[in-house]
Amino acid sequence: MMWKNVKAIWEIRKKEFFLYLSMTAIMWIFGNLISGAMKAGAQLPEVLPFATMLSVFGGVIMCVIGFGTDVFYGYDFFLRFCHTRKEFFVSSGVVAFFQSLAMVILLRIFLELEMLISHSLFDGPGATRQLEMAVKIFSGYVSLPWMPVYALLITGLSCAGGAFVHRFRTRGPWFLVFMWLLLAIALPKVVQTSWFHYGAGKILQTAMPLQLLAGLIAGGVLYLAGALGLRKARVN
Repeated sequence: MMWKNVKAIWEIRKKEFFLYLSMTAIMWIFGNLISGAMKAGAQLPEVLPFATMLSVFGGVIMCVIGFGTDVFYGYDFFLRFCHTRKEFFVSSGVVAFFQSLAMVILLRIFLELEMLISHSLFDGPGATRQLEMAVKIFSGYVSLPWMPVYALLITGLSCAGGAFVHRFRTRGPWFLVFMWLLLAIALPKVVQTSWFHYGAGKILQTAMPLQLLAGLIAGGVLYLAGALGLRKARVN
């Protein structure tokens, strides 16, 4: 029964998911064009690799909003056909996880391609300390064990966001947009603080298996929070 549910949900979502992948690829190509123009003008982007970071931002946002919308609309639809909440959480979660994993793997491929295309940006004499630090961080957090962790985090965010909007209806999206804008404004300022660098340094010194475990727990908690939120929501 679960396999049939997974297959049915995949058939509904696959067209929009392929659209997400296509849009992410377009953003990556666009980012490479910008990086090439900046390089030609003797300028370097502050974040390396720029094209992959741009596609990560767009791809993850599309996944979270798209899969969250599926949770918002699909939950009531699923239960109207005499399915249980457990079947929805398991089936929808499996589809969202593997779609998120496919997106993460695509972004990993884009990163490797951009490293080949922009090799001079990595080794050139004009590289700044920020660029060198970005390369160092990327080299530690793009390994294969991190792929399912990122996929679970995206799935958890999608479920939690969709459940939040489902529960609070019209007020939910406005609150999430407000929180996103607040984060976008506050995050650059927070990153520049000394205590942020101190905390980030401590995290980087933590054993990688513990960081992987923390990421898995965070993704699971987010998904569980969404599941509990939907459990109390009214089904029309």
